[in-house]
Amino acid sequence: MDMAKKINVAADIIWIRLNVNGEMVLRRLRTLVRMEKSVFYQGLGWLAREGKISITKAGWRTRISLIKESEIT
Repeated sequence: MDMAKKINVAADIIWIRLNVNGEMVLRRLRTLVRMEKSVFYQGLGWLAREGKISITKAGWRTRISLIKESEIT
């Protein structure tokens, strides 16, 4: 599988996990999806670039959540 396909699959897995579980702390999300670290972060980047996730920082914690279609302007 080429790298672009791996990243696309990673983004799909991350999206599904967030859709099922809702907002999550980055560390917990990373633990749940179980994939190579670099592919995981590239998948997050893919979703962020497409405007599908929100990334917020609160103290030491980074939270990731899906942006619902109704929230997109």
